[in-house]
Amino acid sequence: MQITNDEQTEFIRHESCPKCGSSDALAVYGDSATQEVHHGWCFSCQTFQKGDNVDGSYTNTPKRNSSSANLLDGEYNEIKSRGLTEETCRKFNYTTAIHNGEPVQVATYLDENGRPVAQKVRTKSKKFTMLGDAKAATLYGSHLYKTGKKLVICEGEIDAMTVSQVQGHKWATVSLTQGCSSAVKTMKNNWEFITKFEEVILMFDMDSVGQKAAQEAAATLPVGKAKIAYLPCKDANECLLQGKSAEIIQAIYQAREYRPDGIVVATDYRDVISEDDQASSVTYPYSNLNEIFRGLRLKEILLVAAGSGTGKTTFVKEIAYHLHQQGERVGLIMLEESNKRSLLSLVGTHMNKNVLVDRSEVTDDEIIEAFDDLFGEGRNPVYLYDHWGSSDVDLICQRITYMAKVLGIKWVFLDHISMLCTQMGGSSGFGSERLIIDYAMTKLRTMVQELDIGLILVSHVKRPDGNSGHESGGQPVRLNHLRGSSSLGQLSDGVIALNVDSDEPDSDIRHLHILKNRFCGATGYSGTLRYDRDTSRLVEEELAHLFEQEEDDEETEEAQQTGDSA
Repeated sequence: MQITNDEQTEFIRHESCPKCGSSDALAVYGDSATQEVHHGWCFSCQTFQKGDNVDGSYTNTPKRNSSSANLLDGEYNEIKSRGLTEETCRKFNYTTAIHNGEPVQVATYLDENGRPVAQKVRTKSKKFTMLGDAKAATLYGSHLYKTGKKLVICEGEIDAMTVSQVQGHKWATVSLTQGCSSAVKTMKNNWEFITKFEEVILMFDMDSVGQKAAQEAAATLPVGKAKIAYLPCKDANECLLQGKSAEIIQAIYQAREYRPDGIVVATDYRDVISEDDQASSVTYPYSNLNEIFRGLRLKEILLVAAGSGTGKTTFVKEIAYHLHQQGERVGLIMLEESNKRSLLSLVGTHMNKNVLVDRSEVTDDEIIEAFDDLFGEGRNPVYLYDHWGSSDVDLICQRITYMAKVLGIKWVFLDHISMLCTQMGGSSGFGSERLIIDYAMTKLRTMVQELDIGLILVSHVKRPDGNSGHESGGQPVRLNHLRGSSSLGQLSDGVIALNVDSDEPDSDIRHLHILKNRFCGATGYSGTLRYDRDTSRLVEEELAHLFEQEEDDEETEEAQQTGDSA
């Protein structure tokens, strides 16, 4: 007699099958409220059993729709290579069979009424084929459970069976129908079943793809329901094979409640709260700046601003040279000059000679010797970007990312953002310099945090009201003088202004003023520098006097030697 399935049924329990003798392969379906049995389906011998409300008998040819007519018949066996017992395979209806002449493993999927509708066929070469109606399939293993406290969802069938086996089949464990690539869609399609459980633990593969899918899948669930489990191996089955079954169970109990990106809880910081993030062994070449800023720190942007021709580039190259001498990796993006000029300037700094202006006191061999001493074999490398004809914000950000991730650079110098944003011009689509600068600063701010680098940034200033510019000593630079956008100051951690001397604007004196100091808030005057035209160095005024005294002593000594020889 033909068995019909018109009744509204749901899975009730597993029982032994009187037909084949299997201990638990018979799935019983009916009304869970009244425990009225409608029918049973044995996954072992593939037969229906009549229930209290069904007239009929066992049949080896149950009714199938067209999609399930060609499903494979298989046998339950231990999967030794995966550490899975026959009991586990029988529970989850995971069989071995022959398909297209080769041995395969078969995971049988059921529909909402508990009928086999699809099979995922796995070959020895790990190729997968889906038979039947995959769209009608529910989560693999979901027919075994109705509701409960915990539901563990894995990427694949092997992992789901593994998790269930290692914890004695205690907690409900299922897997996605099409892997993590369709995780969100699968979660939505099985929403009613999933949300019957108090908490849902996503135990996806530990690679980047799996973890990304876990985050996306968790976001589909009600707030507070989703947790994400973290394993010491690639996946649950690998843990089992490496003898780490206990770690799988531990991962279930220690699964972390899903929180959207950016939302953290204070206790996450317990292990790092005592670390002094502000302590820095990386210093400025100037004592006053070290006293106020307490050194240079990663994940920060330092902005240097001054009028045209007042020594911004010289100032930042002094910092770059000083960092290089401390053993730090430095990257230079100097948009206003060639790489040759930048390197020759650093060589001159190393020689204490103004080789950019006067080559009369040095030979070519001396320059090469200084270059090798600074950048040669065994020395800390300095990297530069050959920028001519190609510099926009996105491109520069790509190059900075490469410098940080591939070359290991920790300190990037960008001179200057004003030129970078001007070159983008109207072709950028932003419509104004302010919007371009806002875009650039936002990207740079994000990169500094993500790449764990320090960025030393140079900016021009706008001309103040009146005829007297900053370079003539008319007005000191203020934050609202930064050219183009207020985001220059807002998104920087520190802002240093170089001001010419108001009493002697044509002198080589430069006064440092700190306009912003996110670290401790101290601002204002922070020292005086003097540009030495003979050495091309910017030195602190106190040190400048000492340097001049050394030069005078050397000249006196030379004069005495000349007199003695005469």
